[in-house]
Amino acid sequence: MNEKILLRLLTYLIFRFLHLLFLLESDIYALLLRLFDKKNNGDDEVEVFNIFARHRFDCTDVTRESDFLSFHEKSTLFEEICEEGWFIYSITDRYVYFVKVTPIEDDNFETTISIEKCSKLSNFLYQNAEKLARCQLDTFQRITKNMPPSRSKVLIFHSPPSSGGTTVGKLLQSCDESKLSLLLSVEELRSLCKSTIRFSTMHQKSQQTIVFKSRSSCTKIVPFIHSAVPSIQHFFVTRKNSNDIISRLILKNSSEFNLPIFSFLLKFGQHLEMGWLSSWKELENETFIRVGPKNELEFAMAQVYGSIMNYRRNRQYFVQDVPFVEDLISDTATMIRPLLDLCEISDLAIPECIEWKRNADEQIQQVWDTVDLYSDDVARVGYLAELLEQDSALLPIVGAAS
Repeated sequence: MNEKILLRLLTYLIFRFLHLLFLLESDIYALLLRLFDKKNNGDDEVEVFNIFARHRFDCTDVTRESDFLSFHEKSTLFEEICEEGWFIYSITDRYVYFVKVTPIEDDNFETTISIEKCSKLSNFLYQNAEKLARCQLDTFQRITKNMPPSRSKVLIFHSPPSSGGTTVGKLLQSCDESKLSLLLSVEELRSLCKSTIRFSTMHQKSQQTIVFKSRSSCTKIVPFIHSAVPSIQHFFVTRKNSNDIISRLILKNSSEFNLPIFSFLLKFGQHLEMGWLSSWKELENETFIRVGPKNELEFAMAQVYGSIMNYRRNRQYFVQDVPFVEDLISDTATMIRPLLDLCEISDLAIPECIEWKRNADEQIQQVWDTVDLYSDDVARVGYLAELLEQDSALLPIVGAAS
């Protein structure tokens, strides 16, 4: 283990220790306030914290309450975090955590959280959080149970990692610059489906379709979302050949991950409980266990196939015949129509999508930015895909060995 890895791990360990220390002192301070504050009648449902520092070991990881050093500011009613600007940040077995951000421009939260401006909501919330709040899990479920359902249509957009899903999302969002008819936001949906969705859509406008672009790993929980909120529709967009996705993800990982850290995770993550450090394995735990990635090719393959396998397994819950990424970009005028119909957007918006595509050369180029896999790599992916299909009793996966 080289010095860079040691320094990075040590920095993160110190931050996590400080997080626990701040939390302990904050809890003691809050307890003393409750005991000696005569104005406190015990009806407060949410605790709000000031944020003093933030640090993440891995910028691609899921959000956690431990991303911040925070200290108790006040206790308040749930109504306060129902104002625009509060977003769900993380959910644990005890609490739901929220963060407060300010809009990017013109006090317009639709613009702030749309995929047009915010490709990764988790990173945006982490970087721009001004306040942190937490509410006990049972309190959150009790209160949101009385919230009205969404006012209009809600969709969830799924795609494998690095498959061009963000580009397709921006292409789709371009059909409604005002965000009054269509708001495509990047939202991580985990457990507590009904409560989470009701909270996340409480500011939805009449006749506005909201599309949540989920993490690639969320294809596995689609049946649970459907059982809780069957009115939500799901659609899955991918590339024609999964090897192209794997190639693109290898390039992305090489730029987003520090390579020594990446090697460390692959070497020790198979044997150690690394969840406190990074959730890279838990997101697609099934395929990671079966593949047992030992290099960046197998790591990317496990991520991509985890999403695709769960899509095929849960296909009955998805809208069928959704165009491929390549077709949406090369023949937008024709291929975008099914998605516009799904979002209840008029075909009159097609010229706006085409105009966005003409002005988004750099964004689109990233979709095609891949490297040819060596023949041995293609064969290895095909072999692992066959093993996964046998284990899962699935039909052949598109592009497995092509």
